[in-house]
Amino acid sequence: MNSSYLEISYECLSSIGNSFEIESMMSEVVITFYRETKALYCGYYEDESVDIPMVSFGQDEELAYDVSRGECILKDTQDYFLIILSLKKGYLKLLYMKDIDIENIYNLLCKFKRKINFALSACEGVKELEELNEKLEERVFESVKKIREHEEMLLLQSKSAIMGEMLEMIAHQWRQPLTSIGMISNNMLFNIIISEENELDKEIFKNELEDINKQIKYLSSTIDDFRGFFKESKEKEKVLIEDILQKSISLTKKQLEQNSIEIEVINTCSNLVINTYKNELTQVLLNLMYNAKDAFESQDIRDKKIILECFLRDENLIIELKDNAGGIDKDIMTKIFQPYFSTKKEKNGTGLGLYMSRIILQRHLAADISVRNENGGAVFSISMPIKDEIKVRS
Repeated sequence: MNSSYLEISYECLSSIGNSFEIESMMSEVVITFYRETKALYCGYYEDESVDIPMVSFGQDEELAYDVSRGECILKDTQDYFLIILSLKKGYLKLLYMKDIDIENIYNLLCKFKRKINFALSACEGVKELEELNEKLEERVFESVKKIREHEEMLLLQSKSAIMGEMLEMIAHQWRQPLTSIGMISNNMLFNIIISEENELDKEIFKNELEDINKQIKYLSSTIDDFRGFFKESKEKEKVLIEDILQKSISLTKKQLEQNSIEIEVINTCSNLVINTYKNELTQVLLNLMYNAKDAFESQDIRDKKIILECFLRDENLIIELKDNAGGIDKDIMTKIFQPYFSTKKEKNGTGLGLYMSRIILQRHLAADISVRNENGGAVFSISMPIKDEIKVRS
């Protein structure tokens, strides 16, 4: 083969496999083959059954031909030479004038068939990989969506799990004011009965009605507290950390007192304002306090105590809840944040409280929670980064 054919061979070979997209890659092959081999026409057909090329260059002629899979075909017609290069996917069709050295051109093109087939396989592989990635992205998106929906369901279940505790607290907190209202109304009725012949003392009636109104306001505020807790936080709010701690205590105080549990607050950052989902943080604190309350039930401890402490460490707000209920067995220390793991089987524990606490902190509040044993009890420690959100109220 002389130098001119070597140059043609080099140019044609260089045009193969320069893209991983079939149409782009075969366009370069068709144009180079057309130009370098001085063809009248060169076209790539992606399937033997189609008459319209994917890409083509030059002027085609209507000549009859058959495509045999895997064959290189040279056909001599009255006016032209026709070369059919059968490929792994589709075929190349080239048309030449009679005055060309067709034998060398034909042998040259046949040598490129394997190289072109490799390039086509690479393009198909990339296309399949792209389709697989696209499907994988869709599956990942759907999986993440289902996980988020499942987490929302678990969040509701977690709130429902403490609803019984809440209802018990409402009943306990309402019992005294309702009793007071009943006693006041009975006194008013008794005064009406004994004063049939005397004029009623309006001042006494006024004071008793004011007492009733105070009790009603207390009942109403209690309902507002619980309704506020169960309302979903759509947006972050700027709130004093002191308010969150006090709200959490107010929702559990009566029940802790009923179980002879003392609660102490140590807050060295009472003037801090944080931007957060306050109901979600309140729910976490409630879960931890209920968890501590339940831990005392299995222990014979006289002076039951919970300490709720808040302080700053580096650029993190730390909220720790400590109890003296005996601590957590080392064998289950690593399991307590797992879903559906519960040590309260006899009480029908759901195993969602601590799991959802971690989910809420990590996903909603960009925080985390850990646990350790210390001084005869468990310490649950919440760490919340507040570098860009912290503000001190004067």
